[in-house]
Amino acid sequence: MKYNSQQRRNRRNSHNNRRLKKLLIISISLVLIFVAIIAIRNWTSSKNSLDSSPTSTPNAETISQTSAQELMKIKMVPLGKVAPREYNGQIRKVVYLTFDDGPSKYTEELLDILKQNDIKATFFMQGANISGHEKSIKRLADEGNYPGLHSMTHDYKKLYSGGGSANFLNEFNQVQALVKNITGQKSTLIRAPYGSMPQIGGKFREDIANAGYKMWDWSTDSLDWKLPNKPDEVLNQVKKGAKHNLEVILFHEKQQTIDALPKIIQYLKQNGYEFEVYNPNAHFMMNFYKDKRL
Repeated sequence: MKYNSQQRRNRRNSHNNRRLKKLLIISISLVLIFVAIIAIRNWTSSKNSLDSSPTSTPNAETISQTSAQELMKIKMVPLGKVAPREYNGQIRKVVYLTFDDGPSKYTEELLDILKQNDIKATFFMQGANISGHEKSIKRLADEGNYPGLHSMTHDYKKLYSGGGSANFLNEFNQVQALVKNITGQKSTLIRAPYGSMPQIGGKFREDIANAGYKMWDWSTDSLDWKLPNKPDEVLNQVKKGAKHNLEVILFHEKQQTIDALPKIIQYLKQNGYEFEVYNPNAHFMMNFYKDKRL
């Protein structure tokens, strides 16, 4: 059977149209299959995420879904630093009160103020001051405060001469043993006398980390050590410095600190801060070098 030119063209066009329809159907089918695969994968991922959520200890994901009343009953677990926690869309402001150079004749008064306000704090203690204050240290730990370490002598030359870590670590090992003998607790959080910067270099910090210690500096300095008989100025220093959602405030065991502390606590509460104590199981970085090893 022969076709004229018009018939051949019509036949070719009809064949091309059928091919286009087939290609269109195949393309649509592939798109639908792809969309279905993505939907199934997303549903599976969401289900697994829900199934694997912990039910005992709250973490960053589960805490954000916890009611405000429940949040009052759980301890904060700070992040590796320094993103603030968000609970129900609200940023939680947290402050750590830390006291250096004790124990001293002021330790009991500080503990009394903390207990009256239902607050725990972190104390960095000097080994040379421990003798005669064992009961205060025992009380400190028994009431939930953390017994941190602050060297034996606080002597700059002894701790940092030569730039090496040997003398430094030797002193912290000694004070660690003394505190453990009194409290039964092996403390691992240290504060370097005069702060970590600039005297503690990279290799020095590596040695500290390898020895099993963590090291805190501070985010706000109350300057109480140089403000004798000026508690209002100590308060003002805290007001100037405490501006962030996570604060570690440096104090010393001084009379002016005791005199200022009730007003400082009141001020921090009025500005939305909650008080925490150092928890070695929830350590976060707080050193001037931002060294993640510490």
